[in-house]
Amino acid sequence: MASHYDLIIKNGTIVDGTRAPRYQSDLAVKDGKIAKIGGLKTATADKVLDANGMIVAPGFVDLHTHYDAQYFWDPYCTMSGWHGVTSVAIGNCGFGFAPCRVEDRDRAMQSMTRNEAIPLKTMQEGMGPKMDWVTFPEFLDTLDRTPKGVNCLTYVPLGPLYVWVMGWEETKKRRPTKAELDKMIDLLNEAMDHGACGWSSQVLGANSMQRDFDATPMITDLQTDEELLTFGQVLADRDEGFIELTYEETGEEGLPVKPKTLKFFEKIAAVAKRPIIYQTVMTSDADPELHRDKLKWLEECHKKGLRMHGQGQTNNALIELTFEDFNGFDNTAGWRNITVGNHEERMAKMQDPELRQ
Repeated sequence: MASHYDLIIKNGTIVDGTRAPRYQSDLAVKDGKIAKIGGLKTATADKVLDANGMIVAPGFVDLHTHYDAQYFWDPYCTMSGWHGVTSVAIGNCGFGFAPCRVEDRDRAMQSMTRNEAIPLKTMQEGMGPKMDWVTFPEFLDTLDRTPKGVNCLTYVPLGPLYVWVMGWEETKKRRPTKAELDKMIDLLNEAMDHGACGWSSQVLGANSMQRDFDATPMITDLQTDEELLTFGQVLADRDEGFIELTYEETGEEGLPVKPKTLKFFEKIAAVAKRPIIYQTVMTSDADPELHRDKLKWLEECHKKGLRMHGQGQTNNALIELTFEDFNGFDNTAGWRNITVGNHEERMAKMQDPELRQ
């Protein structure tokens, strides 16, 4: 008796992700899983697709996105969904929209306008009417109800936890008390109990190059090592989850201190005992050894039993400098000064000879 499947994809060129050479075959799907490859000449299916001339391959997982708002007006997460990405991770860098009190919604949206160049009006119109959550579990419920073209998992971004416990202004003035930090830990545990995959943070210090809408550092930029290690211990206690961390210890004049930075990554990996995604392994024509040094370091981490994973960045980036929303020089005081304010204020400052100099 011929086997019957939900879907058969015929005549495709299969690239299975194991690094084996590509080959042409038929593939059957049953109950949402690949049931058989090849040997399907007599099989039937509810639906048959002819993939002649096309690649049949696993979808790509994009581990670092900021589609937190875009998900609500673009279910395919364009452009990722157009390029073979079938799963995305949101809530990266400690930035996000949950938990979030109703009165903080616009401020939360503002926090994404400079560092990630997401227009405030777009968020207000595309996500604002759908913001029916306050707590993180409620946010996950809303994500579940939202039609999707790609799969989604989310970190618990640490920034909103600080806002929830301390408020937007207070958390930039001082470090949390133990009682306040304990409340954040409770929120993190609650979020992970309901399906969050771990936590994320950007810690670039007071001289951060990725800033809030008013050019002040992001909330997480000011976190101490002790605070990060405390959150790392949460994952060790749970024995689950992973961390996405952008961290750069700085020295004189805000210059990175790379050996200290890498040592801290090793320290938090040892404490958390869970996978850490290191940001970022970059290539550079000007420094051909840049990525090789990081790969060597990652190999050394693995030999020590540290679960460190590098996030690769290999794109040939084209940056359009418009003075509207480019933030790549925000660790430079002069740049921040001249690019903060409304359009008229910025134009006036740009015409000031002293500021131009």
